[in-house]
This record gives sequence, structure tokens and C-alpha cells, in this order.
Amino acid sequence: MSDISSLEVGQVYLELHKRLHRLVDEAMTATGLSLARAKLLQELEDGGRVNQATLAANLNLSPRSVTELVDSLERDALAERTANPADRRSWLVGITPAGADALVKAVSARNTQFDQIFGALNASSRVKLVALLKTISRSLNASGEANAQ
Repeated sequence: MSDISSLEVGQVYLELHKRLHRLVDEAMTATGLSLARAKLLQELEDGGRVNQATLAANLNLSPRSVTELVDSLERDALAERTANPADRRSWLVGITPAGADALVKAVSARNTQFDQIFGALNASSRVKLVALLKTISRSLNASGEANAQ
């Protein structure tokens, strides 16, 4: 077995990540929700009504990006803004019934795509892959990833 450098591993991983992201986003977008829009709706479904600043923090997005996403979701009647009774200067964003339906379809498309992609691996290989990815994630957490950025 030849030695593979960490640079080669990183390049293969980044290229694969881009391809997977594109494939999953395309599959979800075909149902009417991009990956980004679905993530925001999932956050609303899981956490209930919340202000946009909290959404931005929870999703690690800029406030402007969240505003654009909420605007598009609201235009499509998938999310709605309501007055915040605790702070008249802010709005709460919530998912609508149509948004919940759209989310179910998008998540189903994502899951189908994952089944197709990772179905190429047998169960043992999937276990090994997850273990390796978790090892890398723990290493990043231990090295103070946030401090390095």
C-alpha cells in the first residue's frame, strides 16, 4: 500500500464534499427547497419561532444571509414573520404548514440521495468512515479550531 499524504487526503475530501453538496442541493432544490432554505426551515421546525439574529447564530450565517433566506421563504409562504411580543423592535420567524410540507419533501429527497451515495459502501465500511470522520472532528475540536480561524 502506498503512502498517501495528508494533502492528498484533504484534496480528495474537499472535492468529494463539493460534489456531494451539489448533488444533495440539486435533489432538494428539485422539490422546491435548496439545502440552505431547508436548513433554515428545519431550525424553525425544531426550535419554534425565533428572531432572525438567533437564526443567524444557530445556523452560523450572516444576518444578511438569514434576511435573504427568510424573505424568499416568506415570499413562497413557507415561513412567516410575526411581531415579537417581548420586543416590539424585532420579528419572530416561524414555519408555515406549507413550509412543513415542503421540508418533508426536501428531507426525503436528501435521504434518497444519501442512500444512493453511501449505498456504495457496505455497512462495515460506513461504520469505519463515520469513525474516521468523528476522529478528525474530535481532533479539530481539541486543537481549538475556533481559535485558529
